[in-house]
Amino acid sequence: MKERLKERLKERRSSARIDTAYPATLRGVDVNDQPFKEETVLQNLSVRGSYLRLKRTVREGAQVSLSARLYTAENTDTPVLRLSARGTVLRVEPQGDGTYGVAVEFLRHRIF
Repeated sequence: MKERLKERLKERRSSARIDTAYPATLRGVDVNDQPFKEETVLQNLSVRGSYLRLKRTVREGAQVSLSARLYTAENTDTPVLRLSARGTVLRVEPQGDGTYGVAVEFLRHRIF
């Protein structure tokens, strides 16, 4: 059943996803109404949004700010593309390791 759901979700996507781990920072307000800034890694990225994991949970519908370095090498001396985005949390999925998978839909984004 999960495989059929995954296939239906995959078919609904109107843009390709990149499954590369990019370092990122997410800012927002958690479920306890506490502002946070958390370093994380994007699990995937598309033109419409991203999926990442957090150590804390956030509310679906929450507004968040995301910044990511679109480069995976350790050398930070090389100029790299950066993503800056504002978005809405679409879903929050508890993971077995105590983290939360978070899907974010971009409202505005900029690559520079």
